[in-house]
Amino acid sequence: MFRISASVLLVVGLILFAMGPRALAQQNAHLNLVLAVDASASVNDQEFGLQRTGIVVALRDPDVQSAIIRAPGGVNLAIVQWASIRHQAVALEWTHLREKDDIDALAENVTTMPRRLGGGNTMIHAGVEFAGEMLKLAPIPAVRQVIDVSGNGLADDVPLLEKARDRMVANGIVINGLAIEEDPPNVTGHFRRHLIGGPGAFVITAQDFTDFARAMRLKLLREIGAPVAGQGCAIDACQNLLTFNEN
Repeated sequence: MFRISASVLLVVGLILFAMGPRALAQQNAHLNLVLAVDASASVNDQEFGLQRTGIVVALRDPDVQSAIIRAPGGVNLAIVQWASIRHQAVALEWTHLREKDDIDALAENVTTMPRRLGGGNTMIHAGVEFAGEMLKLAPIPAVRQVIDVSGNGLADDVPLLEKARDRMVANGIVINGLAIEEDPPNVTGHFRRHLIGGPGAFVITAQDFTDFARAMRLKLLREIGAPVAGQGCAIDACQNLLTFNEN
């Protein structure tokens, strides 16, 4: 009986060796990413449309697509909208991205993504918590879990935002920010002090809503291409991606 068990273990071991570490690693995605888009009262419909268009442009960018395709295990992406405490909504459910066709299809879906919230306060903490719940529904586990919050205003409740941030970070989630500088000024500094958290967390600045597409492209490249602690770079262009200017 012992010899039979040993033989079975030997066969399994040979199969696993033949599969190689890359095949095993692909049981997990490289990244689970939630884009949390500002739909509060400070964002009018035209500005919301610029955010939507910016996501589409970034997803169709050849460098972004190459980064996703090269990512071991692919990337899972979902989009939520946030505003006040009881005003959050799922805009697009989880999509698993591995090939160009996957990314193009998602970009096409984003072009018709409706605004699901009609305004509300700037309760960023509620959006962070909603995005955290969304991560629990990801289709497969990932090496990295990231919430990316875009917004043009300061949090209405900073202590609650910091508590939400700390809870997410304690659960292994990284929070990054895309600060849209319009009014009030220095949203970037506010996000750095009170929103972002976790290993390698960062803020990318859009000078206004028309600059959103550029900022989103840089943000996606940095998030997808960022090195995982102890594992080196995930894609060949990692060294170049890490030299991008946050502003």
